[in-house]
Amino acid sequence: MFELDYMELVNTVIKQGSPRESRAGDTRSVFGTKLVIGDLRIGKFPILTTRKMYPKGIWGELAAFLQGATTLQEFQDLGCNYWNANASSWGANRGLSEERMLVGKIYGAQWRDFNGVDQIDGLYYSLKNEPHSRRHLLTTYNPAELGMGCLPPCHLLAQFNVTNDLELECIVYMRSVDLCIGLPTDIVLYASLLIVMSEWLGFEPGRLIFMMGDTHVYEDHVPIWLTQHAFRARHKLPSYTYKAELQGANNFHPRQFKLEDYTHDTAIEYPFHA
Repeated sequence: MFELDYMELVNTVIKQGSPRESRAGDTRSVFGTKLVIGDLRIGKFPILTTRKMYPKGIWGELAAFLQGATTLQEFQDLGCNYWNANASSWGANRGLSEERMLVGKIYGAQWRDFNGVDQIDGLYYSLKNEPHSRRHLLTTYNPAELGMGCLPPCHLLAQFNVTNDLELECIVYMRSVDLCIGLPTDIVLYASLLIVMSEWLGFEPGRLIFMMGDTHVYEDHVPIWLTQHAFRARHKLPSYTYKAELQGANNFHPRQFKLEDYTHDTAIEYPFHA
């Protein structure tokens, strides 16, 4: 069960991590970690149960990414408010009302237009026509455009692999990982993307693997995490349904996903470090 492995990772970083000052606050950090998630192979969705998660907002974020969204309003219209703080703190938006703010060329913009290349279309084509290729890549790190988004990308690269002509697997590399807020959301995001791509291509979703660089816990998250870990029980992971209404990246919508029997503890508010 992925949540146990996730909790062990957080505890390891808290106990063994080196104190580290960062742009957004003091952390405990370990460089070079890994999390392997296999629950999709048995029809279970990897989402935390020791605290309530809000997957609809994450599916809204995925929809905005798949549409190549560059404005804050596009994210909000799809039910995702995660980018409000980063957009508001970006100098390019100074003096603008919220409805006019940009997020710029962040993840989805790079997915759909990386120097003129639509990576989502290319990924679909390569997986469909050359499933055994070792070049099924999706990248967000564009050095020429790092200053054109409200936040440099944290998840930089995803590599997909077709195993035994049956399963679609994915490895995600992240340069910087906030374990208490960022990673749980990114797990839902990439698990959903893996399910969507598998459905489009006729594969079964397989393993989802995270390879992580600076893996950290913020100091003001530590006491909150210790409460979550010590006093909250894990529950069984939910199953899920995904029903695509129309094929294609631009047609994905959060309403197409549904979790079944998602049992969880109450929500926890971790301070957000923009």
